[in-house]
Amino acid sequence: MMGRGGPLSAAILGAKGRRILPLIADIKPASPRDGHLVGTRDAAAIARTLVGAGACALSVVTEPRHFGGSLETLRRVCQTAKVPVLQKDFFSSVEQLEDSKKQGAAAVLFTLATIPDSLGPVLYRRACELGLEAVVEIHTRSELDRALALSPTIIGINNRDILSFETDSGDVRVTEELAPLIPEGIVRISESSLQEEDDIRRAVEAGADAVLVGTAILKADDPAAFLSRLIGGVAV
Repeated sequence: MMGRGGPLSAAILGAKGRRILPLIADIKPASPRDGHLVGTRDAAAIARTLVGAGACALSVVTEPRHFGGSLETLRRVCQTAKVPVLQKDFFSSVEQLEDSKKQGAAAVLFTLATIPDSLGPVLYRRACELGLEAVVEIHTRSELDRALALSPTIIGINNRDILSFETDSGDVRVTEELAPLIPEGIVRISESSLQEEDDIRRAVEAGADAVLVGTAILKADDPAAFLSRLIGGVAV
């Protein structure tokens, strides 16, 4: 059984089929690069607002040490959201996946840069058994080869280097390099460093089926209006 919002890939392809930019709004409490992003605001309320503004899905960062996340925030967002919710964390055990399922996540993010070769298939298999869709995240060509060996339904391209906790100056050129190499039939998400319509347009033109945007939305004076402008400004 998937999370209450259904499969993430279906939400992405559904929006794309309606010629609406599939945008996943990322709720990231904080980051080493940008500091506090949610602050005193209620994450569940932000989630409702962003879905109302047109986000086809949400992601929630639950890693506590560097990004200020928690499973409690994930649970509260999953309870209120009517779209699929992707959990972003550094996964290293199947027990974490069981917690994901309990909180209501529809999908989980596996960052290959932080997962040993031997563990990747174990985590992927268990996610499938639990009904969690796995987004396999890459940043390099060698990680793409590892990702394809898992036969994933979704690949995420992180334009920044997670090993530097996304403090590097990465940009959409990473998507432009890697997206065309991903076989048809696999949903492609461009993540990070997407600030304005031009960044998103470049990602879509390179082959991204969806974009994941968090920091720019959360830092905007009016997050819902900013998100709506991004969706309306890019043709798919």
